[in-house]
Amino acid sequence: MDNNNNEAPQYYQQPEPTWNNDAPSSDAGNGQATAALVTGILGVVCCGPCAVAAIILAITAKNKGNQSGKATAGLILGIIGCIIWVIGIIYNAINPIDYSQFLG
Repeated sequence: MDNNNNEAPQYYQQPEPTWNNDAPSSDAGNGQATAALVTGILGVVCCGPCAVAAIILAITAKNKGNQSGKATAGLILGIIGCIIWVIGIIYNAINPIDYSQFLG
């Protein structure tokens, strides 16, 4: 920095601010964990494909790094829903409903 010729001192130019959209979000798989919990609850109440969806969503959320209780609860509820679904299928296969009594 030579101020002998009355020039303003040279400063380093600040870099332009950038928005880093490529960085992973801090809530990795949070939406999928919530969806896993909701479909897990529906899977236990209604059984069927919702339970399978809960398992898939929970595993996907956990693979993305989400270690929240929502993903774990969705996984457990999905497994319970699948077990109830399989028990219902087996029960209905063993004891079929005779619809002729309703048709009169």
